[in-house]
Formats: sequence, C-alpha cells, structure tokens
Amino acid sequence: MKLKILAVLLAAVHFAGNAVSLDHDKVQPIPQPEAVTISEKAAVKFKPGLDIRDGCDSFPAVNAAGETSGGLKGTNGDSGCKVSLLGSQVYGRAGWYQDVWAIMYS
Repeated sequence: MKLKILAVLLAAVHFAGNAVSLDHDKVQPIPQPEAVTISEKAAVKFKPGLDIRDGCDSFPAVNAAGETSGGLKGTNGDSGCKVSLLGSQVYGRAGWYQDVWAIMYS
C-alpha cells in the first residue's frame, strides 16, 4: 500500500514539474459556452461581476489547453497587473447536493 502511495506522489511531482506556466497577462480566457440547460442559464444569469477599485485586475488562471498562469508578477507595486487586456474569467459549477441546488463561482 505504501508503495502505491509513493508511486502516486512521484507521478504527481513529475507532472507538476512539467506543467506549462504562462505569464499572467498571456492567458487567453476560455470563451463562455452557450447556456442550454436551466442550471446553465441560471449560472450565467447570476454570474458575479467584480468591481476592483484598487489593486490588481482579475486575470484568467487557465486556458483551453490547460496551461496555467504562473501568478501575478507586478512591478512598481501593482502597476504590472492593473489591466487585463485579454479579459477576465469567472469559473462556475452548479448542481444538486442533498436536495439543495447550488452554484459555486471562483
């Protein structure tokens, strides 16, 4: 059993070390698919918007190819993360849990 855990951990470290990391301002947001189901339509209707008055804009963290951002790398304070030229992105999931329907956004 311990050998299986070790093998899984080694595989995770290997794949994490080989993951592609992009600059925070180079990640292309994933286009929002057309809402078809009632759950999808509700999730789009109630999708939150961000009002950022001070600090960094919201930048997408992952693109359609699964490549992730290396994190914000602002210079001169937060001036390097003020404008997300490619757009931001809201991730969401909706579903039933113990007879309650819920939406989760991040």
